[in-house]
Amino acid sequence: MKTGVVELIIKASEGEQDSIQTLFEQVYNELKSMAHRIKFNWRNAHTLNTTALVHESYLKILSNKELTPLNKLHFYRLCGRAMRYVLHDYLEKRQAQKRKGDFTEIGDHIQIPVVEARNNLENLEGVLIGLKKLEAEDTVMSQVVECRFFSDMTIEETATVIGVSPATVKRKWNFARAYLSRSIKKIA
Repeated sequence: MKTGVVELIIKASEGEQDSIQTLFEQVYNELKSMAHRIKFNWRNAHTLNTTALVHESYLKILSNKELTPLNKLHFYRLCGRAMRYVLHDYLEKRQAQKRKGDFTEIGDHIQIPVVEARNNLENLEGVLIGLKKLEAEDTVMSQVVECRFFSDMTIEETATVIGVSPATVKRKWNFARAYLSRSIKKIA
């Protein structure tokens, strides 16, 4: 008998080890696919690798006792949101490193300059900053972006999970993309 994802999530969040493992096996491929699509959108900028993004997000969801997914789709929405915050934390750490200098140590006392796709990191930073501003201005719009961008949901899935019409999702998504595009240009 296959246990439902929501039931597994509840048991896993209570610390039941078998449920944690079974849930991870059931959702791993989809979470990995979500993380891969996010990275692909940034042309493999030097962000967390997909495995680390999946693991960090999964642990973030399970460790938050206040999150109770209503269904599998809602669970993936929460995972997408967790990926957003994991990436945000990662970028903040990268910014702190950047202030220390762009060098990486290799071996004993040898440093080389770090060469990376700065524009892609700046674009991702622009999206995250813009999304934070959107969140303050229009909660539904920020939810649409999280669902469409981070959870890779269709318009219909997004409408279902946040409880609005598909037309509203389309309208908010179009506006949000333009808004975030301007946010990226300001950072770059």
